[in-house]
Amino acid sequence: MAHINRETVERRHERLLEEYGTDGVELVEKRWESPPEEFEEFADLSRAGYVGGGYCWVTRTAEQFAALTESMPESAAPDPDEERALMILNRDLHSWGVAGGGREADETFEEAAVREVREETGVDCEVTDLFRVEHATRRCTAPDDDRVCHMLFVFFDADYAGGEIRVQPGELHGAAWFRDAPSRVDDAAQKRAEEWFDER
Repeated sequence: MAHINRETVERRHERLLEEYGTDGVELVEKRWESPPEEFEEFADLSRAGYVGGGYCWVTRTAEQFAALTESMPESAAPDPDEERALMILNRDLHSWGVAGGGREADETFEEAAVREVREETGVDCEVTDLFRVEHATRRCTAPDDDRVCHMLFVFFDADYAGGEIRVQPGELHGAAWFRDAPSRVDDAAQKRAEEWFDER
């Protein structure tokens, strides 16, 4: 079997678990299959250096929200114990998830996640921990093609560091700070959302 990027993905996977540990980290294996033409696109991306992406569960405390203007009543101020989580609604999905995207060039997964959050939402953040790692493989459905592409999708906890929501045109249907869990959350964020919102 011909593996594309397996060693790179395994090395980066190992680095993440060594740095952050495994306590509380959801480790997921995903397997996809694609017809030859679609698979070839992924194979080309993989050979060009694509190995996956980074994503951030960004949280913000009440103190980090903008101060009230003089015309706003004090009752409009957020509860001092009120923390919120940033979630996005992708154009091709019907559930809320975490901001992030593909890793570029020599970026770490942390750097990719922070950059993508800023590009997609206008929000700056700082990575604090790791909560999910997906090792994904994609195979070709052609019986005479034994190639397998390996990818890593990495999900971090992060603290708000500045900026206000400005959705990137053409990328998202929306983004918002949630105090309570939305009714629909995508699979990758489901466990983190349940844990985080239940603790509030």
